[in-house]
Amino acid sequence: MKKITLLAALCISAVSMAQIASTSFEEEVIEAGVNDGKYFDTGDANVAHDLVNNAGQTPVDQSGGTELGVDARYEPYDTPDVGLTDGDFVGVTNFTPSAEVLFTDGIQGYQISDTDGNYIMEFDPVDLTGASNPGVTLDYILSINGDGSNGNYEGDGTVNESGSDRLRIYIKDLTNTTEIDLFNSTGFDLDEFVPIDGGTGNYILQWQSASASLSPDTMVQLVVEARCNAAAEVFYLDNIVFTGNLGTERFQSNQFSIYPNPARDYVNITSVNSGEKQVQIFDVLGKQVMNQTVTNGLNISKLNSGIYLVKISQGNTSETKKLVVK
Repeated sequence: MKKITLLAALCISAVSMAQIASTSFEEEVIEAGVNDGKYFDTGDANVAHDLVNNAGQTPVDQSGGTELGVDARYEPYDTPDVGLTDGDFVGVTNFTPSAEVLFTDGIQGYQISDTDGNYIMEFDPVDLTGASNPGVTLDYILSINGDGSNGNYEGDGTVNESGSDRLRIYIKDLTNTTEIDLFNSTGFDLDEFVPIDGGTGNYILQWQSASASLSPDTMVQLVVEARCNAAAEVFYLDNIVFTGNLGTERFQSNQFSIYPNPARDYVNITSVNSGEKQVQIFDVLGKQVMNQTVTNGLNISKLNSGIYLVKISQGNTSETKKLVVK
C-alpha cells in the first residue's frame, strides 16, 4: 500500500479546498466473463489471512495509482464457518445495486456479501500534512431483501459469530493512535439503519452518506469491517473522498522521481530543482525506518523486502511516493 498525496485540486489564491485522495473503484477494470462473478478464497477458512486477487475472478484488492488502493483480509468467527471458500460476491464490481440504483461516482463500486466471517478492507494511508480542516466522506448501501417488507440482518454484532451481522467504517489516526467512526452498527440490528418508505413501510435500497472531520498534519487510514452470513445481506461502497484546505506549496506535484522502482540496494532520487532533499521512509504501518538528507541517491540495502512510503521534502515542497524493495 502507499501513502496518497494530492490528486486533484482547484487553486484559489494561497489556499484552496482540494481533493487529497479518493477512490470510486474505477482503476480495476471489470470485464464480463473475464474477472466478474464470484470470488473463491483458496485460504483456510479456520484462520485469519490476507485475501489476494485470483485470476479470472472479481478483484478484492485494488493496487492504487491515481486512486486509493485497498487490501482485503479475512478473519473467522470464533466458531469458524466456510468463509469465502464457497464463492461469494465480494470485491470491485460493475454490477449495480439494482437497475435503478446506480453507483454514485463512475460505473463501479465495491460490494461485500455472505462473508461467513469477518471481511476487512484497509485502504492506503493518507497524508494530511499541510491540510487544514481535513475530512472524509463516502457513500454506502445496506441492502434489503427482495420485496423490502422485512429486514435481512440478524443479531446486534456484539459477538463474533454467525447471525451477529455487523458493519463498521472508521478512520485510524496513525499519528495519534485513535479511531474515528463514520458508521458503527455494533450493539444494534443493522435493519435499523436501512431507510424506510414512509408510505408503504418497506425498506428502501438507497445510498447513504457518512463523513467525519479529521485532524491536520496526521496520517490516517480508512478501514471497513463487515460481517454477514447470507447472499441477501450486501454492503456497497463508493465515492470515498478525503478533502482539506491546502497551501499552494502542496500543489507542486510530480516534483520528484524515484528510480529504479522496484529496487534492491540503491535508488536515485531526483527533483526538478538541484540541491539536498530530506528523505523519510515509512513502512505500511506508519513507522519511520529511515530519515536522511540526500543529494541524488540513497542506500536501501538494510530495508527488508516489501512496500514503503517515501516522503521527499525540498524547501516548501514535499511529495510522498511508493517504493517497492525487492
